[in-house]
Amino acid sequence: MPLLKLDLHVHTVRSYDAHTRREDLPAIIKSRGLDGVAVTEHNIFDPPSFDDALILPGVEISSRDGHIIALGINEMIQPRLPADDTIQRIHNQDGVAIIPHPYDPVCQCIKIARLKTRPDAVETVNADALSFYISNWLARRDSAKFKLPQVGGSDSHIPQTIGDAYTLIDAKSRDLKDILDGIRSGKVSGEGRATSIMNKMRKLRYKFS
Repeated sequence: MPLLKLDLHVHTVRSYDAHTRREDLPAIIKSRGLDGVAVTEHNIFDPPSFDDALILPGVEISSRDGHIIALGINEMIQPRLPADDTIQRIHNQDGVAIIPHPYDPVCQCIKIARLKTRPDAVETVNADALSFYISNWLARRDSAKFKLPQVGGSDSHIPQTIGDAYTLIDAKSRDLKDILDGIRSGKVSGEGRATSIMNKMRKLRYKFS
């Protein structure tokens, strides 16, 4: 089985601040050379399903201490709980807990050193991070310090940025369980680049249009 190329951090119109239409996802996935994406709306667990596209069920939860991405859960987890409780509830559903953009200066970020419950991975390539090189370098440092797998995601809020960052996963198959097991076991790498200035400006135009 070749490595799967998955963008693990994508928002659509179901998030209050995003503008990608869900029905466009299959075509975008194909055009960007991706195998699939994780749809991670803000505090809304409502994964879309398509016959011709691999979509991982996910949500970006606003815990009391910062954002946590949950992948592979079955039902929504209450926001505003302590981060440790949130991670434990993700694990109770056999899901994967990822700490996104831990050093982005404009996001509510979780400090991994303060956690008592171990997450499954840290996002070390976030294409939308304001200080892309510094914040992602610091995230890689935490990955090494706490021995956490490294993943990547675009944190896309507009269609043009999907796939700017992504995760390569050595999974046994395209089944959700095998993908989650690949993340947990560290058979992953975060890849990609910073979202372009042009697309950052485009995101602002979407926001105010």
